[in-house]
Amino acid sequence: MPAKRRAGEAITRRRDTAGKQILEIHRLGAHPLIQFFLERLGVARILDKYIHSNRDGKLSHGTAICVLVHNILVARDPLYRLNEWIEPIEPRALGLTAEQRLAINDDRMARALDQLAEYGGRGVFFQLALRAIKLFRLATQRMHFDTTSITFSGEYRGSVREPRITQGHNKDHRPDLKQLVFGVNVTSDGAVPLSHGVFSGNRNDDTLHRDNFDGLRELLAKDDFIYVADCKLCSKENLAHIDSFDGKFVTVMPRSRKEDAAFREQLRRKAARWRVILTVERVDREHRIDTYATTKGPEETEDGFRLIWIRSSAKAEDDRKYREKKLERAKAALEDLAGRLNTRKLKTRKSILTAAKKIRRDQQCEDFLRVGLKTKLLSHTRRLRPGRPKPGDPSKRVSKTIYELEVSANALRLRQEANTDGVFPVVTNLSKKAAKKLDVLQIYRYQPHLERRFENLKTEYAVTPVYIKRPQRVVGLVHVYFLALMVAALIEREIRQAMAQQNIEALPIYPEQRECKAPTTPRIVDLFGCVEWFRHIGKDESAIFPVRLSAMQIEILRLLGVPRKTYEEQPIE
Repeated sequence: MPAKRRAGEAITRRRDTAGKQILEIHRLGAHPLIQFFLERLGVARILDKYIHSNRDGKLSHGTAICVLVHNILVARDPLYRLNEWIEPIEPRALGLTAEQRLAINDDRMARALDQLAEYGGRGVFFQLALRAIKLFRLATQRMHFDTTSITFSGEYRGSVREPRITQGHNKDHRPDLKQLVFGVNVTSDGAVPLSHGVFSGNRNDDTLHRDNFDGLRELLAKDDFIYVADCKLCSKENLAHIDSFDGKFVTVMPRSRKEDAAFREQLRRKAARWRVILTVERVDREHRIDTYATTKGPEETEDGFRLIWIRSSAKAEDDRKYREKKLERAKAALEDLAGRLNTRKLKTRKSILTAAKKIRRDQQCEDFLRVGLKTKLLSHTRRLRPGRPKPGDPSKRVSKTIYELEVSANALRLRQEANTDGVFPVVTNLSKKAAKKLDVLQIYRYQPHLERRFENLKTEYAVTPVYIKRPQRVVGLVHVYFLALMVAALIEREIRQAMAQQNIEALPIYPEQRECKAPTTPRIVDLFGCVEWFRHIGKDESAIFPVRLSAMQIEILRLLGVPRKTYEEQPIE
């Protein structure tokens, strides 16, 4: 028989054909585990302290937002589908009473998002960060910052308040769509998000760093932590600001700086001798070995900060492949141009060379491809009198120049450019005594852990599409995504630390019980996805079939420090 539910009841009921026996299915999933971490952080309590409701309701704003965090971590659904999503889940698994469960609807959640965007602000997340640092003993000596684009389809003409949903430099390669800029600070201790900012879509990264650094100084109550970010940090104003407070920084120099251009030109003239300082195995690159090397070069920037030249073998290969792709695209475009010569606007030498130059410039291949024109002179006799030809008609000899395109690779320039492949300069104000070259490199190499948080945001947790019309509610939802990222990161950090302390190399949590050396929250959520308990109601009596956890599920709970009673206690009715 198909599943049946009573109105407002979060229980799946199956009846026999006679209707005399009922099987109740109470779904728990990974929700008790997630709720344990939400309660440990005190998310609902802190939210309710700073976000006040205008009416006395059964469901507080803090509890409503926690339900949204559950939804994001388990199964992203738009607000209008929350009723369908929550219906089969037992309310206690979400930290709700049956009465609170009935209060959940899209309007209630939207009001909570409005309040979070309007009044949540800095106070909520400041207190959450302090509690996370204290409770989980997070190391904050080093902080990593980066931004990403959250892209939206739609006009959003009503987005006039800061932060505005508008067009800007889109990191999803969708310049046709509007966006918000989402910036996150994570620790070097498990890449746990501690603070964040939501900015207008046209905000440049280099304008964010000074305010962000000052916010971290206030949060961490110290100035001497190491601030790590990408090349947008490397402006004279940003670096001078951090250094003025005796703060430390590690970043990479952009290609636009004169120091970078001068050293690359030096490498093109004469290849440098590189000394290997680090060798790592790249699991994401089919178990290839990536070597990092350093060489002598300018040791200071124009600002007087320390400059370290690094070469990565993996980046060198990426640079080579990227250049080859650009060359292929340029050659294909030039081949297409060659087929259109001597027609319309491509009849003169100047117009042809201008078009070929534009193709090479667009693909950044001006130095790597030579373009020449081969000319042919075609002549024919042209009659000067119309009508049927007759002997002795006047005529003249007419000549026409035909152009052919000749394309060849500049082998010398390609060899010279290969000398610069994989090279990136690291800028820091850490002294040589405080940090060797290898130490500075290791600090910067942690930056991809933050980028993986953004990858999870856009894949596992599907930050877009948003399905919300009011811009302020969109901002509130982005705040909720930050909470979800924080909870997910803490779960990952707890289990990986426990595995390291107990010398557990891997856990068989992948399908077919394949080993996993670094468990992630989405895979842990999948492992608990089918956890349920049952109640059989007969004509004269009923029986409860409690939760039966597998050995691996029990092990995960033990490693995370989640009590088994979180799953095994059934509500008393």
